[in-house]
Amino acid sequence: MQTDLSVLRQAGKRLALDAEQFLASQAITPDALERLRKSTSFVLTLDEVKSSLAESGKLPDADPIHKDHAAEQHAEGLLSKGEAHAEEKKREEGKEKEISPPVSSAEPERKSIEVSVARPASFRPLAKEYAPNIKIQNHTDVSGQSRCVGSVDDFVAYFRDRFEREGQILRTHQTNLSIVRTDQLSQHPGEEIRLIAMVTDKRMTHNGNLYIELEDERGATKAIFSSRERQFPKAAKLIKDDVVAIDARMGPNFLSVKDITWPDLPLLRQQKSTDADLAVAYLSDTHVGSKLFLEKSFRRFIRWLWGEEGREDLAGKVKYVVIAGDVCDGIGVYPSQEKELSIKDIYEQYEAFDKLVEAMPDWVEVIVSPGNHDGVRRGEPQPILPMELVKSDVKKIGSPAMVDIEGFRHLVYHGTSLDSVIANVPGLSYQKPEGAMMEVLRRRHLSPVYGENPIVPERRDYMLIEEEPDIVHMGHLHKNAAMKYRGTLLINSGTFQDRTDFQVRMGHVPTPGIVPILELKDQRLSQLKFTEENL
Repeated sequence: MQTDLSVLRQAGKRLALDAEQFLASQAITPDALERLRKSTSFVLTLDEVKSSLAESGKLPDADPIHKDHAAEQHAEGLLSKGEAHAEEKKREEGKEKEISPPVSSAEPERKSIEVSVARPASFRPLAKEYAPNIKIQNHTDVSGQSRCVGSVDDFVAYFRDRFEREGQILRTHQTNLSIVRTDQLSQHPGEEIRLIAMVTDKRMTHNGNLYIELEDERGATKAIFSSRERQFPKAAKLIKDDVVAIDARMGPNFLSVKDITWPDLPLLRQQKSTDADLAVAYLSDTHVGSKLFLEKSFRRFIRWLWGEEGREDLAGKVKYVVIAGDVCDGIGVYPSQEKELSIKDIYEQYEAFDKLVEAMPDWVEVIVSPGNHDGVRRGEPQPILPMELVKSDVKKIGSPAMVDIEGFRHLVYHGTSLDSVIANVPGLSYQKPEGAMMEVLRRRHLSPVYGENPIVPERRDYMLIEEEPDIVHMGHLHKNAAMKYRGTLLINSGTFQDRTDFQVRMGHVPTPGIVPILELKDQRLSQLKFTEENL
């Protein structure tokens, strides 16, 4: 029965398909269930299940109703004698298991792909010897803490919280200048000061100069940057809603700006280390349910985790798989999406995703956050995926959220705002996601431009990066990238969806099927290509 199957799965047991189907129709005695749970076999075959039931008196040793399937096929002429013997031996050794995602009733032609999940005898995963070491920083995750009702007070509280907390970060930056408010500018004529303010407007004048309006909690002021000034290229990177420190002198009408400072990460930071020689695999944008979901490549990734696709030394270190959103393609995300779906039911999409997760080794911890295609609210910050969608044994986090993995602080965020960052900051492109990721870290805010990406005005700004992360993991752009910025490793984990028509029209070339693997002990990052013959 299903409860018995759950007990066995929780014990880390895998079942051959015929054994699972058989058990689903049986009432198992407690002693038989305990015998199966304590079995030394990693994959339980039908014969072993029957043997355990027979020993408990539940089933006779020879059951004519449940005779050997290979023998039946041989008797019916479907298999030769040699083939039947090979089939029987294969099942007895428990070397294969089918993993078939549920088939949508609207798509009966969908074919499952067989995947082996029993690890080779020579594969001894180091990760299996370690207990998981994960700590979710709940104060960074909106899940269960959303209080927004959409009132004017909510918007005011949101911007006040953002300004105050980013201002506190800016006050930690060393300066010899006096930090003043806008209502104090007139008290410092001709004196160079520092003003902490939010950019409320930015536009080019007819002379090619840059006009900026700034605001703090006490008032407003403005600044002009001449295109001939040294600071002009830096000022051009300012975007609306930036909270910055402006070093300037107050002129008759405008600030004469000498320098601009974003909250940014500190230049020097102590680098963390660990003695545990474990690794983290980073995924995003699997888009299960899309016709373009690269199921074959994803199943190859699963087989690799079991030590079957080469690089066994690295596969055995993988203790964690972190998925940064868009795990499924969703329903109604954009017009006419149903034409591009292989699974048109949202629940069946997540059921298929659960099946894939359940095929991963039991020593691997899976952490899942949502994206803009997933079945949660579109506005950010996003809460965890609900239990009625994701039912597999994973650790769920919101987007964004901070998670400590083996002592390394991970900032996991789907990356939806990267679209607006690329559109507003000069010099960025979809071909280099690391550039946009660096800009959000510079601003210490994951969605700096309010309004271009849907933001829920919570009274606490969960998009603000208050604590410095060791690793930032995003997706959304379907383009792999990695770089180190001020001691923080930036990773964009690409996708498992093939190139879409929209991407073709936009000239965007994704990098599907490439999985970044980070070895925590020596901080070595590998990019494994599961769409190619050689990883």
